[in-house]
Amino acid sequence: MPDDSGVIKPQAVPLSHTGGEQSTGPTGFGGRRWLLLLIVSGAVLAIAALFTVAPTWIEPLELVSPATAPSAATTPQSAVSRPAPDDQLPPFQALRREQARAEAGGELARFVELELKLREELRAGAWAEAQYDAARTLAQAGDEAFVAERFDAAIDQYRQAGDALVALIDEGHAQFEDALNKGIAAIDQRDPTAAEAWLGQAGAIKPDSPELLSARQRAGHLPEVIAKFRAARNHELAGRWEQALGAYQAIRVLDANIPGLGEAIAAARRGHSQQALRERLSDGFKALEQGNFEQAENGFQQALRIDPGNASAEGGLQQIANQSELVRIAELKAQAEQHAAAERWPEAAQAHRRILDLDPNIQFARLGLTQAEAHSHALSTLKRIADGAKRLSSGALYKEAQDLLADAKTLTPRGPVLAAAIEETEALLRRHGTPVPVLLRSDNATEVLLSNVGPLGRFSEKRLELRPGAYTLVGRRDGWRDVRTEINVQPSMAPIEIRCQELLQR
Repeated sequence: MPDDSGVIKPQAVPLSHTGGEQSTGPTGFGGRRWLLLLIVSGAVLAIAALFTVAPTWIEPLELVSPATAPSAATTPQSAVSRPAPDDQLPPFQALRREQARAEAGGELARFVELELKLREELRAGAWAEAQYDAARTLAQAGDEAFVAERFDAAIDQYRQAGDALVALIDEGHAQFEDALNKGIAAIDQRDPTAAEAWLGQAGAIKPDSPELLSARQRAGHLPEVIAKFRAARNHELAGRWEQALGAYQAIRVLDANIPGLGEAIAAARRGHSQQALRERLSDGFKALEQGNFEQAENGFQQALRIDPGNASAEGGLQQIANQSELVRIAELKAQAEQHAAAERWPEAAQAHRRILDLDPNIQFARLGLTQAEAHSHALSTLKRIADGAKRLSSGALYKEAQDLLADAKTLTPRGPVLAAAIEETEALLRRHGTPVPVLLRSDNATEVLLSNVGPLGRFSEKRLELRPGAYTLVGRRDGWRDVRTEINVQPSMAPIEIRCQELLQR
């Protein structure tokens, strides 16, 4: 049987696991570290109690003289290698020791919180396994020092381990942001291979990041986006702007954030508008050449709705105005000529007035209006002479009729209607210009007055030479009622009686 009576050496009990050892607790550390944290918490409470009650129960230290102090030669080896128990230390040293224990516990808690944060936010094993293991090794060294109650060393180890995790967390976030941004840039540059590579690196660090998931969704649509961009470009080159716009709208549904999409849509819309503008202008000028002014105007108006102020469209409308005006003038001129040929002079005058409304400087319309008004006036005047032939008994009216007839004879052209009116008026004036004998009879007591001639006095019978026409005979006699008789002098007319016949009551 071997000799087991030798000195038993203390063995360090690690509170953390290294290498590939799986964690047994909820934080990734073994249950020992949680136990250690409970111990540390108890130590903090003990320190608080020590400051409160220690003065009441700690006895004064007994001064030991060098002569009575134990020498190093008589001190056991175990007493040199391990700290003395708390109850064997002076109060101040015991208090300092508990403070160190609490500080080590604080650094331990910091490390645990940082490791929790690391595990929650980042997947360290995939991209920083060596750095993570190094931090855990430092924490394990702190565990060993803590168990050995070398608290200052534990503080240092735990602090270094925590600092390593801080640096690791910062580096993880930085690497994630860099890979994610480069992946998004590759998506924006429509490079699916690079996008997948960079997003894969970002996913190794933070696989559940919403930003990463969104970027991966965009990357998944990228092949289809690229194909639709290519199709849209082919449509543009072929002038199929509506199809190009449809392809761009489909891209917007897949990925509205793809760079250049808004500019491409705006350019396609401009191209579509320019194409529509050219088509409307072409339709307008084609209709203008065919003399279809209404259709031409519609085309130019549509072009102006697409491009307000377009010079070609406005020029086309001006041409329509000019040509339609010329056509309208030609139509009115033909109407005026037809009316003039038929001697419908009022209608001819109206047609010329409409021409002058379009352009007051058209000479043939001005001359035509003058001619039409002169003929119209002459015909209406000759008709009035004929209708009022009885009035030709008046010398003044007869003379006026002669002058009007002379004016009418100067007019050209002299169509059948005007010629017939002139001939009729001439015959009428000849008849009314030749006096005829008229016999008037009275009672030699009545004063007789003849219009257009004057007083005739009293007579029993009077012969006169009068122009045919209407006359008025007025008879007056004192004490008798006046008489008035309208006569129409004509050749071979019977004698005319004129006398007062009704005696007034006295």
